[in-house]
Amino acid sequence: MEVRSLVLRGLPVILGDDPSAFFKACFDTDGEDSLWSDVPVGILCREQDTCTHVQSLHHHTSSVGIILEGKIAMDAENLSQAMYILFGLTYALHLNYPKYMKNTFDFIQQILLNLGESDLTPKLQTLRNQLAM
Repeated sequence: MEVRSLVLRGLPVILGDDPSAFFKACFDTDGEDSLWSDVPVGILCREQDTCTHVQSLHHHTSSVGIILEGKIAMDAENLSQAMYILFGLTYALHLNYPKYMKNTFDFIQQILLNLGESDLTPKLQTLRNQLAM
């Protein structure tokens, strides 16, 4: 897994968001979409059935999909591309960020892309200062 993907997976944990409601995982042969049907916005990482450990679903994806309103809206090449496409759609369409990932999306908007407000919440300012050291 590339470093960008690891950072994007760890960022919500550092910022106190709930990535379990956003990042979903399944096998390619899992035909049921009930695992993510209640997810308004998220990312689905699919793995081939040859995978031996469930934990590896988060590290070796065969394909990545963007979930919108419980349906796979589009596929992406990797996790980082899916995250930035989803952010771009959300930002461009003036949609609210998912509550369970608000800090992460705010971090991407305000610190990584330098868009929008210049006033940072204390949590984001602390992380920005730590990264600047």
